[in-house]
Amino acid sequence: MALRMANNSLFAILLRSPWWYSVGIGLFFIALSVIFARGKYLPFGIFTALPFFAIAGYAGYKQYQQPSYKRVLEVDQLARKMSATEIAEKIASRYSEKGYESDVFKGNGAEFELTRSYRKVLLSTKRFKVANTGIEPLKQLVAIGEKEEATGYLYVALGEISEAARDYAKENNIELIQAIRLAAFFDGKAVID
Repeated sequence: MALRMANNSLFAILLRSPWWYSVGIGLFFIALSVIFARGKYLPFGIFTALPFFAIAGYAGYKQYQQPSYKRVLEVDQLARKMSATEIAEKIASRYSEKGYESDVFKGNGAEFELTRSYRKVLLSTKRFKVANTGIEPLKQLVAIGEKEEATGYLYVALGEISEAARDYAKENNIELIQAIRLAAFFDGKAVID
């Protein structure tokens, strides 16, 4: 049985929030023990605050690895001036740095085929500038991938992505690359399996 944190638990919410929220809650517990108990239960306040400080450290570390909002906007504007092939080459080069072989895809639904041992990933950037992405382009990518025996997919979209498309992506091992993740690829900070 694998332990998994509930999506709406306090700690899960704090992991998705700015790190200083957790620090504030931890300091609140310490302040409670000092002010209301006149310091009598300070060790209890500190003990209660420790998990929040741990969450703050972890969240801060993860947030430090993410590009800034300003950088995301810069990359978004830069990417909109680039062609789909240039974006695909940029992402493929980062995968090549991590040991993947990068080959131009010979079909019509993707730009690159990225392979490493048993893993085969199809990269699609053809429609990355569209304002809204629905489920159909993702279905087409998966259909092509099934013929090619792909184990995963990368789909670049700078516009809005529908909820149905997000759900379909989760079900079919499709990583949706939007502006934040694209900025990480541009800066060489993208974590790649």
